[in-house]
Amino acid sequence: MRNPPDLSGRPRPDSEPFRPKKTDGGDARTFTVTVVEELSNSLFALCWHDSTLCNYEEQVWRPCPAPAPGRCALSGRYVKQGDPVYRPRVRGRVIPLNRDAMILASELIKAHTSA
Repeated sequence: MRNPPDLSGRPRPDSEPFRPKKTDGGDARTFTVTVVEELSNSLFALCWHDSTLCNYEEQVWRPCPAPAPGRCALSGRYVKQGDPVYRPRVRGRVIPLNRDAMILASELIKAHTSA
């Protein structure tokens, strides 16, 4: 994917799934993110629903440093290269369509503990 989707947005209310706001380009993002559970080895299972791109019921996300600047898909906060983030896990030839999405580790932990 040459121009990956802009997965930025705004913070979610207490128990509501994340629903992103309109981006600078005027197009509304349609994805929602819900934390399903914390797994072993610092992994998380998330539900990622995007009617325009993909739907993952229990997608495993792994911790890593941010490979590039971007936006947190959960909070919309700016992510600097090297920040601790979670990203969808890639296994073998199976590459998730939301592979460029990032969630700041601090935001994911906060969302999990407040659920």
